[in-house]
Amino acid sequence: MIKKTRNNKTRNKKIRNKKIRNNKTRNKKIRNKKYKQKGGTYTVIEALTYNLSWASQKKEVAGSEADFVERCISIKRDCYKEALKKITELHNDFKFDVIGIQEVEDADLVSTICKDTGLSGWYRGATWNSFVNIYSGCAIIWNTETLGTMATGKTINLAHVDKNNKCDARTCCIVTTSKDINLIVAHFPWIEKQKDLDEITKTINAHISSDGPIIILADTNDSKTLISNDNPLVIKNKPLSHGLSKKEAREVLNSCCWHKKKEKEDDPGYNHLTDTGDYILSKNVTNIGIPISRPTNEPNETELYSDHMPVAASILLPYKYTRKSRNPNTVTVKHSRPRSDKTYKESQK
Repeated sequence: MIKKTRNNKTRNKKIRNKKIRNNKTRNKKIRNKKYKQKGGTYTVIEALTYNLSWASQKKEVAGSEADFVERCISIKRDCYKEALKKITELHNDFKFDVIGIQEVEDADLVSTICKDTGLSGWYRGATWNSFVNIYSGCAIIWNTETLGTMATGKTINLAHVDKNNKCDARTCCIVTTSKDINLIVAHFPWIEKQKDLDEITKTINAHISSDGPIIILADTNDSKTLISNDNPLVIKNKPLSHGLSKKEAREVLNSCCWHKKKEKEDDPGYNHLTDTGDYILSKNVTNIGIPISRPTNEPNETELYSDHMPVAASILLPYKYTRKSRNPNTVTVKHSRPRSDKTYKESQK
């Protein structure tokens, strides 16, 4: 029995390391790829989405992440505070232009991230969950120099009142910037079929008046991976996806959620980090992936931050939306990734 356990641990470690290496190799290839699309100049926007678990912030053993919070408490680790440190560490590497956070509970969450990253644009909103009588929040934080200052901001609920006059809280914050860029952070209802996606499209469409680019940072609860490059979420007639096929997304974006090991394979309960759903969606997304090592659910695992994994990506926006008025022809920004600048000049096919 001991021998079998050790072999399983060794095997899992090999698989885990292989996945990490494959993701790094894949990302390197994408970063070095020359994009050959229609002629034009594009600015690379670095983005992060992260569900930080309301229960982890409150250190409350509750919700679907109860086992995660319980593990954090048992190993005497403040997983939420460590997650904030991890965001700063990732920002120092990626230099994010926009960060979306779901399940915002901590009063100081936004100010802490702004202080630690130097990003100054922010919007925070919440909607009411009448089933449990609590607010559920989201927040979006961005680089105002690149993406513009806030022109308008609104918070809507993607859930609907049921026949008993009760409503879940599925918060969606929509910011339109002074550069006509739409930044959206959201926590979708559960997606089971295409009809659910169509309903979300209808709701968000009704609240966007700008025809500019759209960036969505969301926990979409898309465990069936219905959203893909082949089946995008269409908002304002713009096809928005994470840039991956369904098969690729299932290999790269299994970000939900951390759960304790089952005693038996067929025991009821949640599986460990098998579902997709934490997405960055836009018209032109590349280099998407989970930027940290996936933690195991072994008893000796200590590298825990949230029950969700963070997801990072690069977004290509037409340069006309991000250019500086004093120098409209070129923009060069030093970057921690192996790029010479932050602008790609696309050549005609």
